[in-house]
Amino acid sequence: MKRKQTLKISLIVFLLTVFVGNALAQPGAMPTKTITGKVVDKTDEPIPGVSVSVKGTTIATMTDIAGGFNLEVPENATIKITLVGHTAQEISVSGKDEFLIKLLEDDLQLEEVVVIGYGMQKKVNMTGAVSSVDFSKAAESRPITSISAGLAGLSSGVYVNQSGGGRPGYEGATIRIRGQGTLNNYDPLVIIDGTFGNMEDVNPQDVESISVLKDAASSAIYGSRAANGVILITTKRGKSGDARIAYSGQFTAQSVSNKLNIVSDYADYMELVNEGYYNTNPTAVKPFSTAKIEEWRNAGSSDPEKYPNTDWQDEVFKTGWMQNHTLSITGGNEKSKYLFSGNILKNPGVMENSEYERFSARVNVDSDVKKWLTVGISAYGYAGKADIGTELMNTVYSFTLGSTPGMYLRSSDGRYGGMNNPEDETQSANNNPLYQLNIRKGHIKTNKINSRFYARFKPIQGLSIEPSYSYDFTDRFTYSQPVPLDIWNLYENVIQQPAKTRTEVVNNNEKWYRYLADVVATYNFKVNKLDATVVLGASQESYRKQWVYASAKDLVSNSATELDAASSEKTASGNYRDWAMHSYFGRINLAWDSKYLLEMNIRKDGSSRFKAGNTRWGVFPSFSAAWRINEENFMENTMNWLDQLKLRASWGTLGNNAMPAGSSYDGNYLHIPLYDKSNYPLNGDLQQGVAQISLSNALVTWETAHSTNFGVDFTLLKQRLNGSFDYFIKTTKDILIDLPAPLVHGTSKIPATNAATVRNNGIELNLGWNDKIGDMKYSIGVNYTYVKNKVTKFKGDIKSIDNNRLLLEGHPILAAYVLSVDRIIQTDEDLALVQAMIDNEPNAFAAYGRPVKGDFLYKDTNSDGKINDDDRNPVGNGPNPTSTYGANIGVAWKGIDFSCLLQGIAGLKQYTLNTAFQPIIRKGWMINKDISDGRWYEGRTDVATQPRFLVDGDSRNIRASDHWIQDKSYMRVKNIQLGYTFPKKLTEKAMIQTLRIYSSIDNALTFTKYK
Repeated sequence: MKRKQTLKISLIVFLLTVFVGNALAQPGAMPTKTITGKVVDKTDEPIPGVSVSVKGTTIATMTDIAGGFNLEVPENATIKITLVGHTAQEISVSGKDEFLIKLLEDDLQLEEVVVIGYGMQKKVNMTGAVSSVDFSKAAESRPITSISAGLAGLSSGVYVNQSGGGRPGYEGATIRIRGQGTLNNYDPLVIIDGTFGNMEDVNPQDVESISVLKDAASSAIYGSRAANGVILITTKRGKSGDARIAYSGQFTAQSVSNKLNIVSDYADYMELVNEGYYNTNPTAVKPFSTAKIEEWRNAGSSDPEKYPNTDWQDEVFKTGWMQNHTLSITGGNEKSKYLFSGNILKNPGVMENSEYERFSARVNVDSDVKKWLTVGISAYGYAGKADIGTELMNTVYSFTLGSTPGMYLRSSDGRYGGMNNPEDETQSANNNPLYQLNIRKGHIKTNKINSRFYARFKPIQGLSIEPSYSYDFTDRFTYSQPVPLDIWNLYENVIQQPAKTRTEVVNNNEKWYRYLADVVATYNFKVNKLDATVVLGASQESYRKQWVYASAKDLVSNSATELDAASSEKTASGNYRDWAMHSYFGRINLAWDSKYLLEMNIRKDGSSRFKAGNTRWGVFPSFSAAWRINEENFMENTMNWLDQLKLRASWGTLGNNAMPAGSSYDGNYLHIPLYDKSNYPLNGDLQQGVAQISLSNALVTWETAHSTNFGVDFTLLKQRLNGSFDYFIKTTKDILIDLPAPLVHGTSKIPATNAATVRNNGIELNLGWNDKIGDMKYSIGVNYTYVKNKVTKFKGDIKSIDNNRLLLEGHPILAAYVLSVDRIIQTDEDLALVQAMIDNEPNAFAAYGRPVKGDFLYKDTNSDGKINDDDRNPVGNGPNPTSTYGANIGVAWKGIDFSCLLQGIAGLKQYTLNTAFQPIIRKGWMINKDISDGRWYEGRTDVATQPRFLVDGDSRNIRASDHWIQDKSYMRVKNIQLGYTFPKKLTEKAMIQTLRIYSSIDNALTFTKYK
């Protein structure tokens, strides 16, 4: 082990020595002179940031804010002037000391270059479906702390669902590319600077651009990892020139935008509870007396600690001021370039005990050791610390449902309140959300490092060979202890629930390791009108996760924090899991006369998750072609309005080896029988042994996704209007599912089997307009995606039902499976319908009970005369929207800029009946005001929109039905910002290249019917 560590350290020292030594190298002594000059554009405006270097040496500088430069050079030197997107120039300094250089734009260089798998391509030459996002602009001017959340609305085909629940440090969103195509893991593959990674670990301010590979043609080079799409993240790198220091600071106010509408008047609450009890049983004793109701109503707001009318959300949620600071240094010369970046993120959260802070750093260095050899390193890491409350937040939400307006959460002297009314459910005192947030102390510390070392050899013209090694390590340690807190009845000023005095300490340590080694050879050549690129490569990767959990009780002191300070009930457990993969891959790109484009990819993957032999290896090919019609001679007459028109078509297969979690060893080795500890009776004594708990499936193999895509790209009207349209079909076969187990297997679980098929098809549309009116520049961009999902093969006519969700052939994945509500019974005519059904079939309502006024009347959809579970039908498109869209609007005028980002979804209908939104009364639990305002009650004169209140246990109105299906479609003003860039004439005096101040608001407005 020590030898391996020494080898790693030696490699790092060697690389750094090469970088530093090369950066300091200078030419030998020779006569020199100082030259000065200025670089301007075609309108004679100065250009800052232009690289001015001495050809063949490391002597270099960059133009200042006024476009000027001065440089000490050899007397007969040739200087080179370069800037991305402009034509490079070489000028001899012999006999001249002052220069005025006009740098012109290079239209060919200005063509957009997109990062693809193991390389880059000009967008005009691409044959696959790829979206490119200039993420650096978004991160510089928005309070983005998570890359995934920042992607919402920026790319077609990408659905972002904010699933982190607002947990600081865990704000990551769920991303779907062209819908959900499998019943198992459907997360896209994330590649960061050429190696696999987690996008949530990366500081968004370090990101240069993001490419989304959506079809098989563009992502097949990643084979088995790419069935759910690929997201390529490219971070910023160093550039030639003097060191440049950049700082970005953000101070962001965070608050909860949408709160539940709950009954907070305690007198009203008590009356509603009494009403529910009466509706269920008119002869039952009502829980709350008239005296208590009147006492609370008369007290009003005179003494809120004694007579609370609490909305727990007002007490629990707060405004948190998040800070995000990034400082970067970039620079270099023709030989070596570097970027060093550091970030400090402090997020106090919107709840107590939920603060998160992270310190991260990045190093990107590239060095040309020789003309034929380049070496480099990309490394980043962070140290994060989260309060233990971040793990309690989801639990706290559940506890808050069991709180009432009659509970004052915390008094002015810091005591935690329980139930002030003895007639209320005193056990709910434990549900005080502030008490639950502070009942534990501790933290979650996460340390991570991700590094990639590479060397690029160029032995001959056109050939590049790049081996690399990546190491990724994550260490997460959780420490937790209970905090003894009393709960008080603040009405009587007595302890209602004494603190739990038994002490305990819990330690949980998890470690993740990932190793990846690969080598990629790229060869570019041209023969007559044929341009060709060939890519060949191989990779080896391995993963390991291990963990240790330990706890102990009865600490010698309340201030002790370590396991050894405890005296009893010490427990420990631990285990590990690992898997590996070996791969070969290749790609050929052919372009004839820049008109006819062809790309072929193939990858062969072998996974340890499958049994050795044919089932272990999967082969995934793809083909794509494109025709640039505008390059044809017969299109000459369209040149005045048509800039580009390209037709694309592709087909390919991709794989997925992400097994169903929990099926067997987290799905890693389904081909091996699984055993676990078990007790056996032997000779009258209980003996410990092992028993088989899961059978094996030696034939288990890859899921395969077959993708077809047709597309068109166009640019019109002198590049002012651009757009693309795609139609795609994606069919995933051999999906691993659990089939019914024959009784002969007893309690052993059978492994997953390759048996299901899912089909996705849809369209994507992108449109953009860029123009200017006088000094005002403006841009408008829109994207739209429609995806339809269907399970085409599962278990025949057999329904797989998970509560109110359904898996069945011919329907979307996990569609809601519900009854249909005909009406809420409110009139005598409605009751007559009920009686008519009973007259026709005496057992019509035997399943759920006979409905009366205020109850749902469900539809007899199968026409058998009975209302029961057989009348349920699938509704909606499952957990995925059918449509996603986004729109960007930008305006800039004389230093002032304004932008607005809209983002939304449509066609997402989901079942939303839960304890926060239901017509059920449970003493000690909160009541939703939207339900209470719309409920039926005796004497109501207008039409009720909700059923009557009933006591918990009477489920006739909370059966899964379409009444509880809500349309979750929304349109959100995702971001609005207004900024001002100071004139260069002012900032250059302070030696500042660019200075911009701005105000930005995320999630400013949301338009939706969802409650």
